[in-house]
Amino acid sequence: MAAPQPLARERRYTMADKATIVLFSHVSNTRSITGAEKLLLFFSRELSPYFNCILVAPQEGKLTRLARGYGIQVQLLSIPLVYGMYTPYAGLPADIRKFQESREYIELTGWLAAVRPSIVISSTCVHALPAMAAKSLGIPVVWKISETITDNEYTPLSVELIHNNSDEILAISHTAAACFPEDIREGKVTQLPPSWNDTDMMFEAWSKLRGERRGELKVAPDQPLVGYVSSFINKEKGLEHFVKMAVLVHEQHPAARYMVVGSPGDKNYYERCVRKVKLEGLTSRFKFVGYEECLPAAYCAMDVLVVPSLIREGFGMTALEGYAFGKPVVAYDSGGLQEILHAAGCGELLVEAANIGALAERVNTLLAAPAMAAAIGSLARERIEAVYGPAAYRARLYGLAERWLLRYCVLPPQASGGEEDPPADEAPGGSPPAAAEPPRARPSRRAARLRRAKLRRGKLRRAKTRARATRRPGRKKRAAGSARRKAGSGGKHRRAGHARRRRAKRRRKAA
Repeated sequence: MAAPQPLARERRYTMADKATIVLFSHVSNTRSITGAEKLLLFFSRELSPYFNCILVAPQEGKLTRLARGYGIQVQLLSIPLVYGMYTPYAGLPADIRKFQESREYIELTGWLAAVRPSIVISSTCVHALPAMAAKSLGIPVVWKISETITDNEYTPLSVELIHNNSDEILAISHTAAACFPEDIREGKVTQLPPSWNDTDMMFEAWSKLRGERRGELKVAPDQPLVGYVSSFINKEKGLEHFVKMAVLVHEQHPAARYMVVGSPGDKNYYERCVRKVKLEGLTSRFKFVGYEECLPAAYCAMDVLVVPSLIREGFGMTALEGYAFGKPVVAYDSGGLQEILHAAGCGELLVEAANIGALAERVNTLLAAPAMAAAIGSLARERIEAVYGPAAYRARLYGLAERWLLRYCVLPPQASGGEEDPPADEAPGGSPPAAAEPPRARPSRRAARLRRAKLRRGKLRRAKTRARATRRPGRKKRAAGSARRKAGSGGKHRRAGHARRRRAKRRRKAA
């Protein structure tokens, strides 16, 4: 069953109708794009039918170029990041106060005061200053958490700062939300896992992309290719574990090839992994391709994807992307990766973090039965699409947008132009609708008060008068004249003056 389509396809909004949302990205890399940047860009694109979105980034980069290409307004502001929110320590509140005295924070506050958006969305826990500046101005804040805050004795400091400076919290997964106490989770945390855009998947070209990319890598059609993908490669992403796993897999499958996609985040660590490959005599089996401009081609070329992350991932976009391309995924049981693989029905391909032997064993099992591996990937894609696919994402976003419009904006935008929507029980062409529209959230008390205030001011009453005049052309002039007489404060006095003059004229004639 298809999920509800974006509101923009049901109602057409003009730019003037839309409330403004400002979304803050903590980074904007010049040549590549991280998982967090991808998530925020996708989120901005999907919100655009509902709101006028402004994306704020620290500098020009791939993120800002892509955003402009999608028609999203971009603003550049240099804002310090508070890394202590991710790894809390005793002096975090004092350091926060120093950040609030900085020139960048004052400029940020001034800019927000001038724009005065309906909502501010701050992405990642380390991007704390936009949330605090917005809160100081009384602007509603939605804090988007896509990572797991380090668990130590000072974690409550970060949690309290996020709680005190947000109206709502969007968590990418159960894992990312776990640091918040139960009362906060129930009161203000909403889970919004990521998804993908079907137009970026290049479905029709998968076979062609696979052949071309494997040809460039000099990988024969019958040679299995095991892949590793990370935006920025550092120790926490487990490339060294991938190399050691390859050494073990090579003993049983000497024909296997290995592709490493990603830019060096830690150059020394990256070079150490390359040296390890040379020392093991596997240089001809490995392809280090660096940053990949066309990720669909890289995923299509693979037969198995391995995600050996050593940190508690907030989600695990690499695993999600692998499943979206129908690839079987073997991963360490690290944070949100567990949620993804269980949703795909592939819990048996999870292994304990740092267990390289078990990692190699799972990969060997898949390489020994290519048909079974392909079937696992295909079935996992169907399950993942049902839980995390674009339709599921838009259904969740629909509910969020409706709630935000009612809670934080004066009134939901009115439809402007376009054809009238078909009846609820009939879709275009007479066929049954794909899915019922989700129930609307009940208006908040604040929205009800604002509506009553508008009624008192007469705006809605005048709108109804105009509508009646349009439906009854014969009474249009009279209704308009009546409205003018009611609107004029001196109408009665003018009519009384006319009557006195007529009586005086009759008396003069009679004389």
